[in-house]
Amino acid sequence: MRRRTLLAAVLAAAGAAGLAACGADDTSGASGASGGAASDGGASGGGVLDTVTVKGAFGAEPMVTFDAPLSFSAPEAKIITPGDGEAIAEGDALGMHTAYIDATSGEVLQSSWQGAPAEFLAVSVDSNGQEAVDFLTTATVGSRIAMLGQVTDSQGKAYQVVQVSDIVSKALPRSTGTPQPIPADQPQFTLAENGAPQLSGTPTTPAPSTTVATVTIQGEGEQTAEGDTLAMHYTGWKLSDGSQFDSSWDRGEPFSFTLGQNQVIQGWDVPLTGKTVGSQVLLVIPPAEAYGEAGQSQSELAGETLIFVADILGAVKAPVA
Repeated sequence: MRRRTLLAAVLAAAGAAGLAACGADDTSGASGASGGAASDGGASGGGVLDTVTVKGAFGAEPMVTFDAPLSFSAPEAKIITPGDGEAIAEGDALGMHTAYIDATSGEVLQSSWQGAPAEFLAVSVDSNGQEAVDFLTTATVGSRIAMLGQVTDSQGKAYQVVQVSDIVSKALPRSTGTPQPIPADQPQFTLAENGAPQLSGTPTTPAPSTTVATVTIQGEGEQTAEGDTLAMHYTGWKLSDGSQFDSSWDRGEPFSFTLGQNQVIQGWDVPLTGKTVGSQVLLVIPPAEAYGEAGQSQSELAGETLIFVADILGAVKAPVA
């Protein structure tokens, strides 16, 4: 799944923003954001972050103050408030609320407490570097962390930032719940040992006029709603010949987007609303609710009816005002 549009927020940040080393090659996120802060191994003494004051309770918008401009030449990170939740391991995807503060002016560039989307961050060396993994695995769910680094907005402008994030949850590694039968008239598939779906031959399902959504695993988590940031694993195929065109499983990291914000095709945005975390959903999506007859930005999918098997691995709710 590729986003249909970039986020409108200043940094267009989603997941990867905030944890790649300053001065290193940027790693672009799915929304076009890149860059950010890595760690100093969690050390809290003698660093630039010791001159930054972060106040406020976990879950509430942080109050971040420092003498601007704040000058630093290397990324740095520290745990502001330790959490008492689950341990964090390499390979996890962390649901976070985040504020980015311009180190030069002290102004908030983007904040999920002010309407920007939440993020799911991959604890991955490939995406965010060894230093980031080393730091994040010293934290736990429920921690508030701070980082110094660089982000790049959707116009290519770079900012040095102070990033403050609340780690609110971990995504599931795969859907969990009660398996449901797949109707005989829908595409059939099996699951690999790790949970990745595999289509069972060329489908014979007639192309529908509107999206058909079938829950194939009923999860037991909270219900999704418009405005939630979701973490998803999925694989997509063309109904016409059963050929695979995309899979987050192959990339080894979940995909995230904000539900109901036109960041994805209509055949995802609407049917995934009101489902429970942990569920797996089979989607058969006609061109009008996918990439259209012209294909939009995906010319190879022009006029195609698409099949997706999508696992809802996590949802981060918007902060309560």
